[in-house]
Amino acid sequence: MSKFQTDLQAESARHPYVKRLNLVLGIVVVLILAVSGYYKSGYRASMDNPPANGAKRAPDFTLNRADGKAVKLSDWKDEIVVVHFWASWCPPCLPEIPEILGAAKKLPKDKSGRAIHWLLVSQDQTWEKAHSVVKEETLPENVTLVLDPEAKVSDAFGSYQFPETYLVLRDGGLAAKWIGAQEWSGKWGDSVLEGIESASRFNSLPKAPGT
Repeated sequence: MSKFQTDLQAESARHPYVKRLNLVLGIVVVLILAVSGYYKSGYRASMDNPPANGAKRAPDFTLNRADGKAVKLSDWKDEIVVVHFWASWCPPCLPEIPEILGAAKKLPKDKSGRAIHWLLVSQDQTWEKAHSVVKEETLPENVTLVLDPEAKVSDAFGSYQFPETYLVLRDGGLAAKWIGAQEWSGKWGDSVLEGIESASRFNSLPKAPGT
């Protein structure tokens, strides 16, 4: 048995969301085999057809940074926030981390100069495990890394499959949700970043064509 398999079993034993993730991954594999390409197009559609702005509000929460400082989502109430749930034991999460950090570097603020914040919420049990993937010194100024070891915040958001990413507007409304790892670089990523930039200026997402 590999070290990764051993670590994943250990996480499953004490982390109920890993158990749920294992079940979901099994179901997703079946669905992907049955309907090739549906899963990917499905989660990307969330940006094109978001729920009504403010239809559901993001729960406020308090989590700690590595230096022990507690931060709240509402600390960035004057900015829109991209909230990203991930973990070191989550295979799809790992290649997305550099992608999302690259996106954050590309979009530190909107065209009007208003800051845009990116919040990485690790589901790891310890900072050692989180830092094995994300080093504090590599974080752009507009990115904050926090630890959610009991998965209370991801549960409050309704996240059961990682990675997952949310766009939170200044009024606290959830404007978009992306399920699964995303390609934040390239044509699709550029399009999404344009939408986030627009959302920052107008506190809403642009309507999809024909709506």
